[in-house]
Amino acid sequence: MPFLAANAQIPKPLIAILIVIAVLVGLYIIWLILKDFLLKTGKVSPLLEEMKGVKFAHRGLHSDTVAENSMTAFRLAKEQGFGIELDIRLTKDGELVVFHDETLNRVCGENGKVIDFTYEELSHLSLLGTTDTIPLFRDVLKLIDGAIPLLVEIKSAPGEVGVAEKFSEEIKDYQGKYIVESFNPFALRTFKKVVPNVPLGFLSTQYSLSEKHKGKPLYSLLQKLYFNFLMRPSFIAYEKGGYAEPNLIYVRKKFGPALIAWTVKSQEEENDAIAHGFDTVIFENYIPN
Repeated sequence: MPFLAANAQIPKPLIAILIVIAVLVGLYIIWLILKDFLLKTGKVSPLLEEMKGVKFAHRGLHSDTVAENSMTAFRLAKEQGFGIELDIRLTKDGELVVFHDETLNRVCGENGKVIDFTYEELSHLSLLGTTDTIPLFRDVLKLIDGAIPLLVEIKSAPGEVGVAEKFSEEIKDYQGKYIVESFNPFALRTFKKVVPNVPLGFLSTQYSLSEKHKGKPLYSLLQKLYFNFLMRPSFIAYEKGGYAEPNLIYVRKKFGPALIAWTVKSQEEENDAIAHGFDTVIFENYIPN
């Protein structure tokens, strides 16, 4: 006896179920293709392979008596042979300075944003009570003079433009080794258009753990690396405890970018980061083995 008579009809509920399954399978296939497009990274260059053996002193080799992002901190890192991670941003008069925070309060004890002051005004401010002042980026390049690698972070607040352009102008004749990173994928994209052959890295963190950022769709996308498509980073710099982020694991296995952990503060944390797949670290508060 045949399973269905020749003139038997498939029940409408079953047809509906089959259609839903087909649509879901189709959508899943589309999502896999789209996900790969969004998360894809660039190739790891020979320079970046070399950088995997470099440990970067976070804002220079600073301490309780040596200010972060200071010429003294950079000089000490150079003397001890560590790479340097540093931050660049613009002043009111368009100078490129090395300074982390958007505002001056914490480091200089002055109210206001860096972008609201000229370099002449900023040059008189002390860094954390030391004799060091805010350095110009070009003066840092002269100090380092290619002796050690640099990891330059482009600091660009929402709506702020010109940092990547000024940076590309000042770095174009530099003969030393350097790579570039930023939390802002648009700044990286801008820099890549002008200087296409320098390894770029996307900076991210677990925004979902931050009271300031959790629940905001933009930061969720940044955490999950969905802006990779804008500049195809050849490395990812991720918060040291974020190695369990599913998309970071996926990107590492699927595309193989270099991974840098920030900011590790002990040899134990460094060992843990390396054990979880990071290639190297940005460190502070200790001297790595």
